[in-house]
Amino acid sequence: MDPPEGRSISNNSSNNSSSSSGRSRLCKNWEKYLYVVIVLQSIAIIVVFEKFHLQNNVKETLNFGQEEIKTRFEKNTQHHHRDNDDPNENGPNNDINRGNGIQDRPLPFSFSACLLIKDNNILLPEWLAYHYTVLPLRRLIVGVDPLSHTDPKPIFDSYGSIGMNITTWTNDSFWVDGYQAHEKKNFPITNQRDNEVMKKRFVYRQEQFYKSCMQQLHDENQTWTVLVDTDEYLAFNYYDEQEGPPTWCSRKGQKPSCAEDYAKSMKDGTHPRAQLDRSPTATVAEHIDKRGVDQNWDGVDKPCVVFGRYLFVSKESSNREEIQRGLDSEFNASLFHTLRYRHRAPLSTYQLGKSIVDVSRYDGRALSNPHRPLGDLCTGNNAYVHNAAVSFRVHHYVGSWETFRQPGLDVRGKSLFQKRNNVKNLVVDNTTPRYSSSGNSTWLTQFVHLVGKDKALELTQKIRIREELEMDKMWRKPK
Repeated sequence: MDPPEGRSISNNSSNNSSSSSGRSRLCKNWEKYLYVVIVLQSIAIIVVFEKFHLQNNVKETLNFGQEEIKTRFEKNTQHHHRDNDDPNENGPNNDINRGNGIQDRPLPFSFSACLLIKDNNILLPEWLAYHYTVLPLRRLIVGVDPLSHTDPKPIFDSYGSIGMNITTWTNDSFWVDGYQAHEKKNFPITNQRDNEVMKKRFVYRQEQFYKSCMQQLHDENQTWTVLVDTDEYLAFNYYDEQEGPPTWCSRKGQKPSCAEDYAKSMKDGTHPRAQLDRSPTATVAEHIDKRGVDQNWDGVDKPCVVFGRYLFVSKESSNREEIQRGLDSEFNASLFHTLRYRHRAPLSTYQLGKSIVDVSRYDGRALSNPHRPLGDLCTGNNAYVHNAAVSFRVHHYVGSWETFRQPGLDVRGKSLFQKRNNVKNLVVDNTTPRYSSSGNSTWLTQFVHLVGKDKALELTQKIRIREELEMDKMWRKPK
């Protein structure tokens, strides 16, 4: 160590002794210092090592967790595709999304819909739950009639909790005045108005609404959109042995064996209708993704496909156990049209059809009519569709008088209710409930599977009962 400046190195022995002891103390201090440094360095090395080891363990744990979740999902998906007939047969924990309003498997796309309503609160819960499950429907624009006496908003808010995006429009949202008096938005409406005029106004309003709705959904990049009413349900066109020969077999020039050949193609499974997925978990979107909208029109590729429409009358089933079959005991089948009413008109006496439209290809044109909205861009030459030609059909329910009648101005009335129920040669049809092969589940079972039983009860049966009571109060009020 260098001596301080200005101090002499030539000192006596006492100075030498003092310097020697100082050096000794300094060396000891340095030893202590080095010891502390070594200890601190050792601690630092241990901390760094432990941190590195912990990070690796965390990373390995996370990777293991992700792999475990992935494995569980793949196993559930494989199990579903292997045996998707009855969702209840797989137990209460057969998928990680159960009860959350999320599809239990990836679907290729979801549907949208344009819907006009007037005091249809009793019908809405079933209509929404059914199409949520079967299509699956996730986007909906609703035109509420200005003459409505009921408010559908609480119902729509409830369905928003399971992922449905619902927008309500008034006439101000879409109406464009036409040339005729009844085509004006502010056309005065009274009880003295002629029914024919009111029907014309209804059709004009329907066309204006559909046009604006399809344009809006087009701008949102939606695709297949359903154009049906609250008493109509898009269903698979399942083959029924009671349906008889196809309607075209009665045409001139058809082979005598036409009906026999068709029945044979159904039995041996070569006809497209024989290949429709009959499980309650099947969706329209999956069918379209795998096979196209309809094999009958695959070579046509039009953005509008028209389906046959068939009337289900108000006749009750004689077998109460049959309509209750496959349901949890807390559900009452008589509160669901698709489960309660099984008697329909023969498939040879179809109504004007209804359609689905790929709005991504909508060109903004005015509508031809609500049954064949895009004219020559729709399949077929008119709105009538042969019963055996397509993969889907529309079931049209008359329902009970309590659900058919409307308060205030009702251009339909009791006479139309009776007329629609006056159908000859009724056929019992058990296809709409979407029974599994074991008969232990229906479309409603699948809805429960998707959102949970308590939620399903709340969104269907409980809303229906509440709205029936409200409507009954309305009818009982003194006029």
